[in-house]
Amino acid sequence: MPEDERARQVSGVAELAANAYAAAGADGLYDYLAPVVVANCSKQGLATALASQPVPEGFVRTSSVNFDGDSAQARIVQRVQDGSGTKEVEVEWTFAAVGDSWRLNHVPGLEGCSR
Repeated sequence: MPEDERARQVSGVAELAANAYAAAGADGLYDYLAPVVVANCSKQGLATALASQPVPEGFVRTSSVNFDGDSAQARIVQRVQDGSGTKEVEVEWTFAAVGDSWRLNHVPGLEGCSR
């Protein structure tokens, strides 16, 4: 599959996941996690792990996608609320190819997740 098509797929999943996260918090994001992450991370664990992270208000854009075999690093720009209003922040999310789709295997804060 051409790299630009894969990049479009990753960007599409990133947008869906970011919007689900904005709408439903960690529960929304949980549905986009890779099976290997879900095996070690419960919904409650994810909510606890991400509690210190700002919940985005919405997806803005994917600024870049880089591939390394069956994984992809995407830089995601989201809107977040802070003390001075709404601002755009860029975070790095890592995706893994799962079948013919892409699933998240890392977002900031996820390393603190457990069952």
